[in-house]
Formats: sequence, structure tokens, C-alpha cells
Amino acid sequence: MEIRTGYADYNYTIHVDYGILKDCIFRYTASYNSVHFLVDQNVHALYKDGLLSFVQNPIILEGGEASKSFDAFKHITETLLERGIQRNHLVVVIGGGAAGDAGGFAAATVLRGVDYIQVPTTLLAHDSSIGGKTAINSTHGKNLIGVFHRPKAVIYDLTFLETLPQHELLSGFGEVFKHALLKDEKTVKRLMDATSNGVSLDMMKPFIISGIETKMHYVTSDEKESGIRKYLNLGHTLGHAIEYKYKMPHGMAVVLGLYFMMFASNEEADRNIFDLDLFRQYFELHGYPLEQLGTIDEAEMMTLMGKDKKNQSTDATGFVLMHDFGQCYFTEIDSSQLKKYISQLKESL
Repeated sequence: MEIRTGYADYNYTIHVDYGILKDCIFRYTASYNSVHFLVDQNVHALYKDGLLSFVQNPIILEGGEASKSFDAFKHITETLLERGIQRNHLVVVIGGGAAGDAGGFAAATVLRGVDYIQVPTTLLAHDSSIGGKTAINSTHGKNLIGVFHRPKAVIYDLTFLETLPQHELLSGFGEVFKHALLKDEKTVKRLMDATSNGVSLDMMKPFIISGIETKMHYVTSDEKESGIRKYLNLGHTLGHAIEYKYKMPHGMAVVLGLYFMMFASNEEADRNIFDLDLFRQYFELHGYPLEQLGTIDEAEMMTLMGKDKKNQSTDATGFVLMHDFGQCYFTEIDSSQLKKYISQLKESL
């Protein structure tokens, strides 16, 4: 399956299937004088003698969010420079969402920008690898230092997903579910029906492709996040705060953020857009820790959410809410109202 972006220029292809990595990469590398591979250490350990046996002398990235620290960024860029990277070289980033963010940011900044290819290896990275966002973390929050830098391609070999532990599968499924909400109610129902007995890979491919297509609609319409691309942050405002505070896997924190989004959307509309009991039962059945929402500290969460990039004022927090399935809007909720919503949510659990 190949999905082509729809920008006015500088488009790229997203390749999605099983067993495509080596052939796809070689289609691109022939155009460059040299190739530098950045590989997540956990992925390298699993696949160095198999799927990645053709990768020679890679730069090994720390696993998970550790790859997005200042020290890790320095290691990546200094190693690339030590190896003589030039503007006509290609960087290939192989790993999950954190590795993709960090490797993409390194490619965007070293020598003021070189070409790179994203090779996502997790279910979660089907979202983060697409759209050209790159970033590292600050001590003040996630993804606060970054740039937009489109890849030359995204090669999503689904073979990598076969070794994902269940908690990683659930984390990635959070973004799959978000994309279904962004599309329409029919897609949400199909996804919930297909996963009524649990989340598994054997039914995931069509929903992954649907999610990629949904994301591409938003990023090609609004690449720099000045308008509707903000809707892709659905569930992320509180989700990022929970992830940062409790070191919870990203997609699992997003699911908690989505549940709060549903609650706040109902409150703002003064009607039950979302059946909260239905979604609560569904999320808890699959192992998402919604009980954590009952223990969060309002003031602490509001301080963390106050650092969100979408905020436009100091006395209100920007949120993506929904009028209905597939119908988002951006609003600012003032501090007193937001505190009230969090307290009411806690009481409802």
C-alpha cells in the first residue's frame, strides 16, 4: 500500500505493508552519496541479525523518551558530524515515535537540514512519523523544542509490530482510536466492534491505513498547525500532562485525555454527545488506567497544561473538543471552569 501526500510541492510517499523495508530503502538510498542509519537500541537488539541485517555501523539511539533529551540530541549530531555527514547524505531513522522525533530533529538541524526517511517500528509511530513534526523534550515539558521538516519517505514495515509487547500495542492503539474519532462515528463503531474481545494485530492493518489517511488530510491542509491540524491534538492536552507527570506510555495517556475530552465536550455542549459509560467500560476492558483520572491533582495538571503549545493566553487553556464524531473545534477554557471540569470528572469515576 502506498499513500502519497497532497502538498503543493515536495511530496513524499508513505509505504505500508509487511516485508517491504529493505527493498523500499534501496529505492531511495541510490540517490545519495552516503547513508547514516539511526536505530533505536531496543529495535537494533531485536532485529540486527534479521530485518536489519543489511544496516551497517548504525548510530544507536537510547530507547524511548531518553532519546529526546538534550544530551541524546548532542550525541546524535556530534556523531553525525564526526562521521562526515554532508548535505547530499541521507539519514534513515529506525524506531518508535521518540526515536523518530529525535532523529528527525537531528536531520532537520545538522548542517541546517539534510534529507531523512522515517522507518516507524511501533503502532504508536504510525501517527508521529507522518507530517514532518520533529522535536526533543525540555525540562518544562514534551516536544517544546522542534521544527517542521518533511521526510523524503515513510517506510512502515508492519513486520516490526509482531514483537511489540501488549502495553506498546495498547499505547499505539490510543492514536488509532483518536483517528477513528476524527473520522466519523461509523469508523469508531467498526473499530470498537473489531476489538470487542481485545486489541490484536491481525485486525489492525485497515485501521492503521485509515488513520494514516485521516492524518494526511489534516497535515496537508494545514502543515504548520495554524488551523485544523490542531485537531490532531485531540486528547493530548491533558494526555501530555499525565504522561509527563506519571511517565505513562504516550498512547495510554492520550486515551485518558480522550475520555476527559469526551466529558468536557458533553459539558460544553450541555448534551450527551458521548456515552461516557460505554467508553469507560470499553477503555477499562482493554486495560487503560482510567482510575488514574480519579487521583490527579487539579492544580498540578493545570500548571502542566498551561505549558501546552496551543495556549494563546495565560489565564485559559487551549483544548480541542468535539461537537460530534468527526467534528472538532478549538476553544479556550478558563482556569476556574477547567478546574471545575477536572473535579467533576474525578467525582464521576
